[in-house]
Amino acid sequence: MAPRTLDPDQDTSSDATASEYDRWEPAAYYAPDFELIVNRELDRLGKLEPNWDAEDARPIDSAVIDAARTFISKLSKNIASTPAVVPMRKGNLQFEWNAGPRSLELEIEDPQTIHYLKWASEEEGVEDEDSFPIADTDRAEALIRWFMGSVVHV
Repeated sequence: MAPRTLDPDQDTSSDATASEYDRWEPAAYYAPDFELIVNRELDRLGKLEPNWDAEDARPIDSAVIDAARTFISKLSKNIASTPAVVPMRKGNLQFEWNAGPRSLELEIEDPQTIHYLKWASEEEGVEDEDSFPIADTDRAEALIRWFMGSVVHV
C-alpha cells in the first residue's frame, strides 16, 4: 500500500510518490500556553481607552472580546502557534499569523463574524479574502492548518 500525504490546501489525502516525501506535515503544533497568552492579550486590549492610538480609535468592544475568547476556546488544542492579537481602530480586533511567505489574518469584525485574509507569496499565488460566521470553527481551523503547513518545525 502506498504511503498517504495530507494536502493542506485541499484538506484531503492522496497517494505519495517518492518526491512527495520531501514535505513533512505535522499533525499538531505544541503550544501549551496558547489560550492563556491570547486571553492575557484580550485582557490588555479590553483596557484600551478611547483614542488609544492618538487618532480617535475606539476602545475594543467588550462583546468582540467575549466572542474572541469563546472562539479561541473552541479551537482544537495545539492547532497553531500563538497569534499576534491586534487592536483595530474601529473597536474590533484580529488574530495574525506571519511566517516566511505566508500570512493569515482573522479579524473579528463583530461578535458574529470573522473576516479573513489568506495570503502567500507570488510564487504560491494565494490571495483569498472572505467572511464567515464566528461559530464556524471548522472553516477557521482549515485556514489555520493552511497557514501552519508553511511553518518550519524544529
